[in-house]
Amino acid sequence: MSGKSNMQFRLSLNGENIDLPQIEEALHIRLNGGCIDAPKELPTNRDCPIFYEQIAWLIDLAEKNRETLIGSGVDLSRSQIWLNYAYCKQCNMEFDAALLERMGKHGSKLCISCEEV
Repeated sequence: MSGKSNMQFRLSLNGENIDLPQIEEALHIRLNGGCIDAPKELPTNRDCPIFYEQIAWLIDLAEKNRETLIGSGVDLSRSQIWLNYAYCKQCNMEFDAALLERMGKHGSKLCISCEEV
């Protein structure tokens, strides 16, 4: 991976007796082991770091489908947004306060896993 990085963003759904097929049908998405993966390619805003769009996409999806997720057994306060980041040489990140505030409103955690490759 010479000089390149690889990022993966996902919303890990946690709760009791989660009805995954119901979530897939209602949200018209395919889950990946109880997780919602953000699309790799989203329109970018040149004024902010590239990963803001993926995190915002996951938050938007959770906010727009809050009742469906809760009705399917998801506890958003126990769910987590994951950023898995494989990098070469250096790992830098910054997060916008407004984005973090949106996550905090429904209690989701931001988890970051960095691995030097």
